[in-house]
Amino acid sequence: WQISALLTSDTASVRKAAAAALGEIADPSSRDALTAQVGDADPDVRKTVRWALTRLG
Repeated sequence: WQISALLTSDTASVRKAAAAALGEIADPSSRDALTAQVGDADPDVRKTVRWALTRLG
């Protein structure tokens, strides 16, 4: 099971938690999965995705 798979969950809080976890891990291999969620419908998810991407450098 991969955390990045949770970025497409139907539940916004799950997507946000997945983005936060990926940001903490800061593994560059998650960049594509995070980038795909920049336009998420939920503003909190979008904010967390942007934060996670900044952690990747």
